[in-house]
Amino acid sequence: MKIDWVEMLLALIGLFIAYQLLKKILGGSWQTESLIIAMLFLNLGLIWKLSMKFEGHMNWHKFKSKFEE
Repeated sequence: MKIDWVEMLLALIGLFIAYQLLKKILGGSWQTESLIIAMLFLNLGLIWKLSMKFEGHMNWHKFKSKFEE
């Protein structure tokens, strides 16, 4: 299984945000607004990555159906 740099970057950012969220719960670190914005950007990145995989999967079906006809 190949992990590309975007997946690695999203994983690292996700871990960092989880760390900041844990620090916030325990009483410190980032402001709440900054933490929420960071989580929204992480969510956007994950959706973008999933969309790219889904688009590639749909193209595979389109390519396969052309040869079945």
